[in-house]
Amino acid sequence: MLGEREFSRLLGMSVSRRKGRGTNPCADENGGCSHLCFFTPRSTRCGCPIGLELLSDMKTCIVPEAFLVFTSRAAIHRISLETNNNDVAIPLTGVKEASALDFDVANNHIYWTDVSLKTISRAFLNGSSVEHVVEFGLDYPEGMAVDWMGKNLYWADTGTNRIEVARLDGQFRQVLVWRDLDNPRSLALDPTEGYIYWTEWGGKPRIVRAFMDGTNCMTLVDKVGRANDLTIDYTDRRLYWTDLDTNMIESSNMLGQERVVIADDLPHPFGLTQYSDYIYWTDWNLHSIERADKTSGQNRTLIQGHLDFVMDILVFHSSRQDGINDCVQDNGQCGQLCLAIPGGHRCGCASHYTLDPSGRNCSRTCLAFSCTSLPH
Repeated sequence: MLGEREFSRLLGMSVSRRKGRGTNPCADENGGCSHLCFFTPRSTRCGCPIGLELLSDMKTCIVPEAFLVFTSRAAIHRISLETNNNDVAIPLTGVKEASALDFDVANNHIYWTDVSLKTISRAFLNGSSVEHVVEFGLDYPEGMAVDWMGKNLYWADTGTNRIEVARLDGQFRQVLVWRDLDNPRSLALDPTEGYIYWTEWGGKPRIVRAFMDGTNCMTLVDKVGRANDLTIDYTDRRLYWTDLDTNMIESSNMLGQERVVIADDLPHPFGLTQYSDYIYWTDWNLHSIERADKTSGQNRTLIQGHLDFVMDILVFHSSRQDGINDCVQDNGQCGQLCLAIPGGHRCGCASHYTLDPSGRNCSRTCLAFSCTSLPH
């Protein structure tokens, strides 16, 4: 059997037997670093755990106030908006072709759809605890949005031509909209007011609004191309979207009126999000993420380049998930789903369940056979 020295020689290594206590700059007050200190033969370098960002002093780690998160095929990345650090891939396992993206800031979760695996998954922002919350009955889930007040998940499936909802953990799944849908694509939620918005890419592309229980559908914009990444400015009450046919970024009020072209000279804008005074978008031809003034489209700034096929982009910040409605307190006293509507809420049930006379709790639907024969 080889000894330690012989084994080390085979690997081209040398083993030092010199004894001594030794020291390095990291041993002295952690090298001045707030968190991690790395000592190399040339220098000392500070680092941060996943989820924190290094300030310009290159020593202090902070929890960033806001950061961009975006999907790029088999990876999900983040970029700090405070330190402008280069993008960092969130260490997620099992991502194959991520598409739509959203988050639940209260639980520090990100959610994404995978159009190759046909799943909707979630994980903590540091990449831990990856789990599928919806993994059956999906075909091409390209739109998704988190209802942070009712703790529900909405998604649009262009393959099944449906808009569905479930709890954030995938329970109590219900089909909300299926009639008169034509290739639903992007979703946006306004839980404070009780509305869901979506785009359709079918024979007559449009932008639609409905109550968050799927009722009272109304076409807001019908003179539009393939509108993508529909985004709500909750402060100024405006809708934003990219148009893949005209290569423009447009905006309207919440009724689809007062339309304004924000940018009309873009090669191929795709993903879009809004935060504070700015819009952020991805361009497939320029392989970039850019920022501009949300009202004029001026003062453009390159945030990141050399990116391929960014499908979705958002800003992770608590202000994007503010407000209150009936569903925040005790799930609106609903047994399964609490679905916001203008001025109130309605309780909803999973498929094959119906509301009992109380209008709050759900009971199993019985069709020509005993309920006791159904699995629980």
